[in-house]
Amino acid sequence: MSSRLVSLAPAAGSAGARSSSRLRRRAAILLLAVFSAWPPIHLRLVARFDLSPWKLAGWGMYSAPRPETFGMEVYGLQPGSTQRQHLAAPSSALLREASAFLENYRWLRRLARPRRFAEAVLREHPQWERLEIEVFRSELDAKTGMIVMKQTVFTFPELRARES
Repeated sequence: MSSRLVSLAPAAGSAGARSSSRLRRRAAILLLAVFSAWPPIHLRLVARFDLSPWKLAGWGMYSAPRPETFGMEVYGLQPGSTQRQHLAAPSSALLREASAFLENYRWLRRLARPRRFAEAVLREHPQWERLEIEVFRSELDAKTGMIVMKQTVFTFPELRARES
């Protein structure tokens, strides 16, 4: 029994080989164009939507320390009251929801929405009609070069992010 190798590639110099070569060249040029255009697009997305520069395959990760320090405080308000009540001892279910939200917040920042977490808090504390969720993260201050704490406040039922 003899074994023969069969090539499926077009013969060198044939019209099929030239066409295949042009196709590969065009694909390489397109790939390089996309690869070159992505960094400025990524930088704009990070600046506009406050996304983490560590995500979306951008090169912005080299401009900021990896986000590792996060914290959260939750306050509830009862109807007719102006005094906030601190959520001091959350249940394990609330801790799981808080962790899931904070992991989302780590990368999406202001675009992250704590709706599931807020609804879980209100299920456990039905006496509260309104929530304030304060999230803290460390960030490199571009002007001073120092690490600072940045605070974002989400209010529920509105859940609009407000930074300070």
